[in-house]
Amino acid sequence: MVLIVVTGMPGAGSSTVVEEALNLKPEGGEESIVFESMNYGDVMYETALENGLVANRDEMRTLPGEKQREIQMQACKKISKMSESTNLIVDTHCTIKTPLGYLPGLPEQVLRELKPDQFVLIEATAEEIAARRQKDKTRERDVEAESSIEEHQFMNRAMSMAYACLTGAAVKLIGNHDGGLDKAAEEFFVLMNRFSGLAV
Repeated sequence: MVLIVVTGMPGAGSSTVVEEALNLKPEGGEESIVFESMNYGDVMYETALENGLVANRDEMRTLPGEKQREIQMQACKKISKMSESTNLIVDTHCTIKTPLGYLPGLPEQVLRELKPDQFVLIEATAEEIAARRQKDKTRERDVEAESSIEEHQFMNRAMSMAYACLTGAAVKLIGNHDGGLDKAAEEFFVLMNRFSGLAV
């Protein structure tokens, strides 16, 4: 089976691109690979609930770092088990920005367990990302300077190549620019179907 890891900064639209791509159908009646999409953070939250560690999602941030890493690994094992029988797209963070600097969203032990076949970075310009965040009233986000967004995207690219070195999986960049969602979704859809020989 195939496992594709998709990442993108908040505002880049990674989840939207994946959703649109999963709704596309190939031309000429060819059969398309069936993928299931999941969010790594959702699996971590469900795992924490099962362990009685949190009562709501906001409490995830207050857990000690050691406990969060433990939950991350438990969630990883769940996803890895699912990938044995299902083609998966896992939406997650490439890097996490902290007061101490950038942390890998996928530490080495997680990558070795997941064994991803492909990494995809969904990107937009810093200006587009900043504008989208301002329009999104469903989330409360700190205002971030465009220069900081550019730096974060650079770190995501660098970290993705480090992940590629550890796993042997390729890194694909897909631009999701304003007015270009259809093009980004089509590009992702084509990529998914390149794995037809592995999806068994």
